Amino acid sequence: MSLFRVFVDGQLFYHPQLSQLTITKAQVKEDAENIDSLALSAPFSHPYLSLVRPMASTIVCKKDDRIVFEGRALDEGSDLYNTHTWVCESCLAYLKDTIQPPYDYQGTLKGLLEYFVSEHNKNVEDKKKFTVGNVTVTDDNDYVHYSSTDFSVTLDAIRSKLLKTHGGYLSVRYTENGRLLDYLADFSEYSVQTVEFGRNLLNVALSMDHAERATTLIPLGAKIKTIDEMGNEVETDERVGIAAVNDGKNYIFDDAAVKEIGWIWATEIWEDVTLPANLLRKAQTRLPELSKGIVSMELTIVDESDTGADIGDIHARQYVDCLSPPHGIDGRYLCVSKTTDYLNPANNTITIGASGVRLTSASVRQEQNISALEDELLGTTREINGSISSLAVNLHECYSEITKTSEQIGMAVREEYITRSDLAAIQADFETSITQSSTEIRMDFTQEVSELRGTVANNQMLLEEYIRFKGALIELGKVGNAFTAELSNVELAFKENGQKIAYISNQILVITNAEIRNKLSLGNESRGWFDFIPRANGNLSIKWRGPVT
Repeated sequence: MSLFRVFVDGQLFYHPQLSQLTITKAQVKEDAENIDSLALSAPFSHPYLSLVRPMASTIVCKKDDRIVFEGRALDEGSDLYNTHTWVCESCLAYLKDTIQPPYDYQGTLKGLLEYFVSEHNKNVEDKKKFTVGNVTVTDDNDYVHYSSTDFSVTLDAIRSKLLKTHGGYLSVRYTENGRLLDYLADFSEYSVQTVEFGRNLLNVALSMDHAERATTLIPLGAKIKTIDEMGNEVETDERVGIAAVNDGKNYIFDDAAVKEIGWIWATEIWEDVTLPANLLRKAQTRLPELSKGIVSMELTIVDESDTGADIGDIHARQYVDCLSPPHGIDGRYLCVSKTTDYLNPANNTITIGASGVRLTSASVRQEQNISALEDELLGTTREINGSISSLAVNLHECYSEITKTSEQIGMAVREEYITRSDLAAIQADFETSITQSSTEIRMDFTQEVSELRGTVANNQMLLEEYIRFKGALIELGKVGNAFTAELSNVELAFKENGQKIAYISNQILVITNAEIRNKLSLGNESRGWFDFIPRANGNLSIKWRGPVT
């Protein structure tokens, strides 16, 4: 299993095997088009709360040795139970800390990014500096000319002069040589997982947004420059158009779309385009996107890596293969964003997009129990044919697999090649999995109940309970349930969302909040008792009760 940890200014802040360093929330949101964020919460008893200083401390989250978040806290808050919560932004936000002075640049796109980053690095401390890495975005002429007389925020200048005019994505990459800032036309990483109908695709919702459709486009380029009376080059208010290369027309239109919905006009500006022919080519590429509208695709899936399988997770800035023939889905889609809840993987969500089409509401919920994929990961194949009467679940051969590594022993035993008709009286299948590592032993009990009305995929309820042994501590819990019980050699503790709410130790019961419905008695058999008794009229009586003789 992967190890998730949190560090604050290099100090270990959270480790799943250290009870003193408990946190109640660690949710990272990756966004290919914006700044990544982290929601972090810790109870009042955490020993290092004071280490987190908004805007000053560097917060790093690691999954094994891979950095999944690096940034700073923006604000801090607390709730009724004095649980502290921080909203954090990734290191890309450091580019908001500096100002670009007025400039006049001529050269390549990579050179412009290097200029902006160089100006940024001059004015910040070392931990906020970047090195320009890969730049795969190109310009048709391999030449741009940008100038500004204003003082602009570095990140705003990059977005205005690079992202909005040439597209692409900013991506932070970590190497042995430090932090690199890539400017990519597209991402080249592909997920080893696939999303398939009848396998790990649980729900699909498609919709079409026609509100932003346009059938006619007036493209505009850079402002035209001229020479004034003093011989200086100055900009005019007139922009480059396409009339000179488009039979005198300053617009283009989609004939099929006009016949369908009529004339709907729109205009767009390409600040870097100075030649009418280049402007026409860009407009011809853009118009089909405007005329089709925005397709929205909502999928519900299970991320196989959350089941504990040795497989890479789906994350933002990579492509995922999706296949669902009944819905016409068959292609490779970009994972635009992902929200990862490292304490409760069932809350993970992803948003995907298609090339040339932004799928704005493709939210992927994982409310279904992520254990549903364990059967397939162990090699079980289920075939559903026809109605319930003809349903047969064929499971190949009985086998026992024991996998042993230096860190973990996984044991799984399963009987296979059984038909459902032979087990008509049995409504539940049970699987027990025992996992041992260098620090703990965990037993998982999984019960699956299926009401077969139509298809199994739509009628599954999964429950998973576990007992975990960690040294001298025993933990009892249930996946998806906020409550756990822990028995150690010093106390019996009850926790909610990782925070201790009650415990018994040294003949003392300590509880955060207590509600007594009938009577509270203080004393013993030899000395007698004081009984605290609520009355029907709302009063509280204290009654002495003598010792037992």
